[in-house]
Amino acid sequence: MPLSGYEASPGVEVELCSQCRGLFLDRSEIRELVGRGSLAKATEVVPVSLGEEVGMRCPKCIDPAMQPLRVKGATEVGSWQCRACGGMWLGDGAFFELARALRTSLPVPRVLAPLTASHSPPVFTGSGLTHSRSAYDQGAENLIAVPLVMLLSWLFCSSDLGRFMASLVGMPFHELGHAVGSWLSSRIAIPLPFFTFWYDDQSVLMGLLVAGILGWLLFHTYREKNWFMLGSASVVLLAWAVITFLIPPSRTLMWQILSGALGEIVFGAFILIAFHFPLPDRLRWDFWRWIALIPASICFTQALVLWRAASVDLRKLPWGSAIGSDSDGDMNRLVRHFDWTAADLAAFYLNVAYLGLTALAVAYAYAAYRLFQKKRGQSPFSKT
Repeated sequence: MPLSGYEASPGVEVELCSQCRGLFLDRSEIRELVGRGSLAKATEVVPVSLGEEVGMRCPKCIDPAMQPLRVKGATEVGSWQCRACGGMWLGDGAFFELARALRTSLPVPRVLAPLTASHSPPVFTGSGLTHSRSAYDQGAENLIAVPLVMLLSWLFCSSDLGRFMASLVGMPFHELGHAVGSWLSSRIAIPLPFFTFWYDDQSVLMGLLVAGILGWLLFHTYREKNWFMLGSASVVLLAWAVITFLIPPSRTLMWQILSGALGEIVFGAFILIAFHFPLPDRLRWDFWRWIALIPASICFTQALVLWRAASVDLRKLPWGSAIGSDSDGDMNRLVRHFDWTAADLAAFYLNVAYLGLTALAVAYAYAAYRLFQKKRGQSPFSKT
């Protein structure tokens, strides 16, 4: 699309397409033009069903897909917003309606020539298109998915065969828990299907790598204004700093062992919570969350059932190891080397599971509130 500079108001130059007469405004230009007005009240997101491709690309970022928007008063005019940079593409006439909806005294741009039948917003179809998107805050499926899948998972884990299969589903979460516990203490770790290899000594290089990845994630989630992932990454970065610099290495080794069963609880609960929130745009979480929902629900439900049973009958504690001798199991090592008792371990993991269940209930209540607000034509978010 051929873009050229256009002075929308004194001192504010936006990009104008000479063919379709559309305007592109980056985040700073939007702030200059709309002032304190709320874009959330003047626009609404147009949901895109899975399988329906949207080919509008951001003129600034080139790659990321742009989310279709509907400007109130200009429902027939194509408008989009980039998920990465926050820039907006406004089809011919949409800017005037946006200004009117915001009820601001904007200096309106000079009148642009009307669109002819041969000029239309630059939407491309065919192969090589950008990703389609689905909504997180619209549709009953977003509200019933988590409780329904958790109910089915509980029924699945009610039999011995179901619990055995669920333990296999939870094994990657378990080993990833060991690995993350090592990474957060700046130790090299490699998670394998039934075993995690880690170094006992801390590594400066590993610590810098973990800090760099988390810093990169913070930067991109802030740029996308993804507050859920920004908060999550901030918590993980804080945990890395505390575990690496404030906790003695001998104690972090204990947490590496504890984090195996913690991984089944924490990662399972996190995926169930994240089902209601977008992750970094390029991950296509709007699609993959539906697939990740099933193993996460089975893993979390199995852990909850296991530790509830173990808190009543300590013989049900998962002693032993999947590979190696029984004395090499996580619970055995914690009791033998770190002065844990079986009752303490059962109570610890059960309390963490209850905490995860509480966090999941809070996230679900917020998702329900957001959906009902959306149905009423309001938005729980405040965008400027």
